[in-house]
Amino acid sequence: MLHRKLLIRIGLLVACFVAGAAVAVYLLQSAIPQIDQIHRDDVTLIDGMHTVSECFSQLEDARNGIAAASATGCEARLETALDEIGKHPAVWIADSPQARTYARLRACMHDFLHPESLTPDEVQANRADVRSAVRDLTRELRAYTSDEQAWFSRYFRGLVLGLTLAALLMMNVAVFVLVRTAQMVLKPVGELVQGSRELAAEHFDHRVRVTQQDEFGELAHAYNRLAEQLQSNEERKAEAIRQLAVTLNHDLNNAMATMEMQLSLLDRQSGNHSSLAKYIREIQSSLARMANTVASLKHVRRVVLADYLDGQKMVDLEQSVKPLPVAAPTPAGEPVSGRRLGTPSRIKAGSEPS
Repeated sequence: MLHRKLLIRIGLLVACFVAGAAVAVYLLQSAIPQIDQIHRDDVTLIDGMHTVSECFSQLEDARNGIAAASATGCEARLETALDEIGKHPAVWIADSPQARTYARLRACMHDFLHPESLTPDEVQANRADVRSAVRDLTRELRAYTSDEQAWFSRYFRGLVLGLTLAALLMMNVAVFVLVRTAQMVLKPVGELVQGSRELAAEHFDHRVRVTQQDEFGELAHAYNRLAEQLQSNEERKAEAIRQLAVTLNHDLNNAMATMEMQLSLLDRQSGNHSSLAKYIREIQSSLARMANTVASLKHVRRVVLADYLDGQKMVDLEQSVKPLPVAAPTPAGEPVSGRRLGTPSRIKAGSEPS
């Protein structure tokens, strides 16, 4: 279950990153043809207008008798350049300045290339119109290519900014998912570690609270079952000791009552014998301690062992009859002693092995 959850979360995160990278590459790749298109527009339009202007100047010089040899083939080049410009979508835009100026240039260029029916004054006016149209079309086509470059620059900056923001968003989502995934693992681990510390301190009433329906939930359930079993075993041992105390109390009380009565008779018969009276009082004091010890067994709450001899333990009645102390929260990383809380580490002063 936990393995599947981790695979789903991390797999979705990796898939989102791969999809985002693919989209970014696609968008950047789609920008490359636009760069090429802007470059072709610049070459077609600006270089074409340069060719038109150059051929027009050579034809004009040749008709004025200046460098007539250089005008050879200029008409064909001029027509070809105008046709190339006319094929470009920039001059197809309806009511655009470059479309109107191109149409005016084509009309003037026809009269310029075929001036047979024009008077000298009309020829001069036609040349002025052609020169003005060439200048205007060159300026407008330059403005068109500049607008294309400015538009692409804005588009590319927006694309880079959008991809950057998307990458930052994906990073934030990735951090959020990883933090939630870490909590899904670390929180139950912390609960189980705290539970193991409580179990090591023999606080068998502690229960681990893990609500996840996965391996951690199964482990917490197993821990709680173990704590219940240990708590039940502890209660059974205490109950067995209490039942034993009742039996011992019944039998020993009868025996000690007889001994007390015999000691009282012996004390009366001894008269004023001080040494014998002292021994009788010591025996009576020992019998009273025995009665208190047996009576305390009936109030055992838990079994607390103390060191008696090397390799041997004894039940510490003083600690066993005390209520179980509440364990303070153990700081993270602090080791917990495996010894029972309140268990003496050595035999009490003054006690001697019998």
